[in-house]
Amino acid sequence: MKKLFILIVGLACIASFITVPVFAAKPKPAPAQCLKMLKEGNQRFVSGQIQYTHLGKDRLNLAGSENQGDHAYATVITCSDSRVPVEHIFDAGIMDIFVIRVAGNVCDTDEVGSIEYGLAHVNTPVLVVLGHTQCGAVTAVTQAMQGHGHELERNIPPLVDNIEPAVKRAMENNPKLEGSAVIPAAIEENVWQGIEDLFMASPSTRSLVRSGTVKVVGAIYDVGTGEVTWLPDERPLEILARVEQSPNKAMPASHASHNAEHQKAGAH
Repeated sequence: MKKLFILIVGLACIASFITVPVFAAKPKPAPAQCLKMLKEGNQRFVSGQIQYTHLGKDRLNLAGSENQGDHAYATVITCSDSRVPVEHIFDAGIMDIFVIRVAGNVCDTDEVGSIEYGLAHVNTPVLVVLGHTQCGAVTAVTQAMQGHGHELERNIPPLVDNIEPAVKRAMENNPKLEGSAVIPAAIEENVWQGIEDLFMASPSTRSLVRSGTVKVVGAIYDVGTGEVTWLPDERPLEILARVEQSPNKAMPASHASHNAEHQKAGAH
């Protein structure tokens, strides 16, 4: 029995030194480098110097055998508009960009959840909230708020209601603009509104940005020139600071559960 015990202990000690392979995610470039890659890709697109990288058979084979989380370097939420071909305008290819598309590039529940997946599970160091010129959704909301709207299908109003605060701010901040002249200002405000809605709804995104793991940027794509205009870097952080002070911001599920239990106990 003693010999058997010694043998078992010996085997356990040997086993503790056996190396078990760990399949950790490949390290990503820093957020600043990822943003540089996007900017350089757009410059190539605008200048006609597209490289069409990561579009060949070898990349397809890689996509079939590896995790996108080891490769994608940016999450982009933008409009469903067919004039905004995301991978093309950044001269990117397969497994480069995690893309979310919705009319008006709004950040509501489904979009926020998709962004959280892109940042926390696909591990992209950059999020771009990308508006675009001549946006039909922003135009429709602007016209409606100016009293020139027309009847929309049943499910469109709740889709684009996130845009209303952006249009309101654009009109208030630019009182001399009238009619369609308000639309470009509303398009930019809608980018900031999307970022605010995201921060309000997503504790995990706030945490990733606070830690410096993720950089959130706003941008506007010109459908007529192909050029992306990058909005002020500091604005998303200003929005985050404001949201952090809001009592209405969403909290992590564990906090929400704790608060609910606390309130329940207080009721007794």
